[in-house]
Amino acid sequence: MSFSFIVEEPPLPTLSRWIELNRRYGGNSTLRMLEYECLSKVELSGKVLDVGGGKNARYVKHLQSGIEYASVNIDKEIEPTYLINPGDKLPLEDNSIDCCSTMNTLEHVYDPKFQLKEINRVLKPGGKVVISIPWIFRIHGHPDDYSRRTPSWWRIALEETGYSQGTLMPLVWGRYSVASSISGIRGIFVGLRNHLVHLRDVLYATVLFRNSGGKYSGRRGERICNVAPGHFIVAHKPTVKKQG
Repeated sequence: MSFSFIVEEPPLPTLSRWIELNRRYGGNSTLRMLEYECLSKVELSGKVLDVGGGKNARYVKHLQSGIEYASVNIDKEIEPTYLINPGDKLPLEDNSIDCCSTMNTLEHVYDPKFQLKEINRVLKPGGKVVISIPWIFRIHGHPDDYSRRTPSWWRIALEETGYSQGTLMPLVWGRYSVASSISGIRGIFVGLRNHLVHLRDVLYATVLFRNSGGKYSGRRGERICNVAPGHFIVAHKPTVKKQG
């Protein structure tokens, strides 16, 4: 069975989109707002296991309603369904979960391929996992922070851990907001200056990507995607067991 992996071109920044992101997810970092935007567009149904989540995870309220939610975490303060120790196997049976999500978690796992295998094990055939992971983003230990991985690493890792297909979307608003995230905004009028930085990206994209079909496309778009603060990945378990 062949493996398929696609790096999708992310949408361009626009004024209306910035207003909507702040209306729905205001108070979060740009990376988290872009994560939640993508998460709202992914269909999750049936039994959903949130690896690294729990009742107190800030994004839980943005998950679709009607799902049978369960979570696993090493931090009891997040109030997970299952409390485990680092490196433990997932406390679920094989082929028992319809979907998995893992938001800003795998960078805190020393061996993410082990976790990918475990997620694949508990997913039902044809099930999917949604992964949000930082790339050009500051170290944030909880309790530790081990790695940043390129799209090429994810392509190989997902194939090696048993998935049949995957898509990766760079989570990026624009170069100016990425630079601002790295350096930080300090001093007076922080909120206003943050909006102005993001609107500068809107102006840049409007001028230089006006014929790109609303996407960061081409070589210039690829260079911007290479400094994305994060990646949003959706991968699927095969509907039938791989041979060999």
